Amino acid sequence: MFYFDYVVSPTARRSAVGLPFDTAELRRQLVFVRNGQVVRNDLLPTSVEKPVENELDFEGGKEANWLSCDRAAQFEVTRDSFGTGVLFFQLKAVSRDSCR
Repeated sequence: MFYFDYVVSPTARRSAVGLPFDTAELRRQLVFVRNGQVVRNDLLPTSVEKPVENELDFEGGKEANWLSCDRAAQFEVTRDSFGTGVLFFQLKAVSRDSCR
């Protein structure tokens, strides 16, 4: 699984995944890979100013603005709205060796 924040360019996304897939500028994105093929590719709703309803926000990774996790990855989930009434979820990798 690869998660890309909206600031990651399409070129950098394709380089990180190493496979061809559709992408777009200024969009958050989840890309799932199995056996060397992209099996799911989701462009996610994005607002650069605030969370959008039911947004997933991933925390972690060594590279700025992207995260790659393997099958063993486990996440801790926090639900919040920052008092705005817009519900979103923050996911933090708790299995640090499974995400980079």
